[in-house]
Amino acid sequence: MNWRFNRRAVSEIIAALLLIAIAVSAAILLYVFAIGLVGSLYSTGGIQTKEQLIMEAYSFPVGNTIIVTVRNVGPVSENLYRSDYFVNGIPPTSTPTFSCGAADSALTPGQPCTFTLTLPAATVASMIPDVSYPLKMVTPTGGVFSYPVIYGGAA
Repeated sequence: MNWRFNRRAVSEIIAALLLIAIAVSAAILLYVFAIGLVGSLYSTGGIQTKEQLIMEAYSFPVGNTIIVTVRNVGPVSENLYRSDYFVNGIPPTSTPTFSCGAADSALTPGQPCTFTLTLPAATVASMIPDVSYPLKMVTPTGGVFSYPVIYGGAA
């Protein structure tokens, strides 16, 4: 009994297995991409978020208040009254005060708004003058805006 194996057949089997593995991995990557895109569209009501806010100025003197002026440069209205605010990850002690219209009104495209945040005394006590801290705004539709503010400074 003289059995001879054809080496060529073995390499063809390995090549076929490699092609199957590549096709399966490409299908998995496409599935993950599609699910991520569909999930993001479902969370925003089927449209992509078009919120755009810029910070025009701020005043963050040594103390527990920060005054910020933002402008809506996007194509959709923003509701700053229902947004959440954080300075260095800490929310303000009270509801921000606004100077941009009636309470619960929308910030129309092109409109500026100035608001004041009062920070907790414990948070301010741990802040160092001339150091940058993040100011984050989270809108009701899920838009997140982050701006650097310098404690003891203004822009």
